[in-house]
Amino acid sequence: MYNDCVLSEDGLAEGYIVLFDMKGVSLGHLARVSLPSLRAFMIYIQEAHPARLKSIHILNTANFINHIMRLITPMIKSEILNIVHFHSGIHPENIPVDILPKEYGGEACSIPELDDETKRLCYKYIQWLKDSESLKVDDSKRPKKQSWWSYLTGTSTVPSPTLTIEQQKEEFLKTLQID
Repeated sequence: MYNDCVLSEDGLAEGYIVLFDMKGVSLGHLARVSLPSLRAFMIYIQEAHPARLKSIHILNTANFINHIMRLITPMIKSEILNIVHFHSGIHPENIPVDILPKEYGGEACSIPELDDETKRLCYKYIQWLKDSESLKVDDSKRPKKQSWWSYLTGTSTVPSPTLTIEQQKEEFLKTLQID
């Protein structure tokens, strides 16, 4: 939601630097995250999100982060994994100080100020956000996926089960195109 509001307000930026602070996060918090929801989120971030991610910094990493990464690594493309950085403290390296919140040793607004700004922006677009909740995908208009047979033969029809193997070969040879 917030990203949609920011994109409507500012347009595309050259890229996002994302900070996740794990301070106070326990395994109990993670047990509440469903894997299907996490998978859907990861697909959105990697395939549909209209802005580029420059880097993802995870601060105050917990000692169980390796177990979490084993679970989610299969869902993440290598391009994303290459931009994820883990930090044991709250001072991430290689991030410009002018964009870090004050609580992390930066010069930008404090977290409460950023929170207020986020809420103001979302309230500005509240009607648009409510209206967009009712939008649904019409899957009947999606192109149909080709069958395995069409990849082999170049046709969109699956061979009839009543045809013999010889007849299927003959049908295949009729549509075979040689360069």
